[in-house]
Amino acid sequence: MRETDLEVNYLRFEHVAPDEIWVEVASLFVLSFAAPPYNESPDELQSIDQWGPDKLASPGGRLVAARHNGRLVGFALSQRLDQDSSWRRRLDTMLSTLDAVISPSRTVIVQELAVDESFRGRGIAKQCIRELLSSRAEQDAILGVFGQASQVREMYRHWGFSELGTSPIYGGTVTMHALHHKLPWTA
Repeated sequence: MRETDLEVNYLRFEHVAPDEIWVEVASLFVLSFAAPPYNESPDELQSIDQWGPDKLASPGGRLVAARHNGRLVGFALSQRLDQDSSWRRRLDTMLSTLDAVISPSRTVIVQELAVDESFRGRGIAKQCIRELLSSRAEQDAILGVFGQASQVREMYRHWGFSELGTSPIYGGTVTMHALHHKLPWTA
């Protein structure tokens, strides 16, 4: 382990987190996803401080915050699949019979994962996912990766996630890859 890895603390929030955490989450979220290869709208990304607490408050809601020297350097957010109609619709288009493959009430969605660019490659993303998926009642985990983020998709495959299928998003300008892993996640 690198020295920095030993100095990162992981905080887990179930269903509710302090407002000041959401300010930091929004800032890191904008920095991570407004940049290439995602190039998403900073204004839309900033709204995580509004919709993030709702996802956290719902069944399966969990937020993991990675902190280094008092600063947020990574986070992961989840909720259960049966609580997210857009993910259900997306998966319905990919899979002929969603309920035959996974049970929405027994599946957690990794809604978001971000790590500060200067802290990448140090195991923080993997530890955030480990914390997010540990001790879960659900039996499956899914997440989405943009087509243009091939290195990130390969990282998840290396961790044991397999592809369920793809779906066009943003009016067909982006391809979303849905990845799946049985729980417990032991990577």
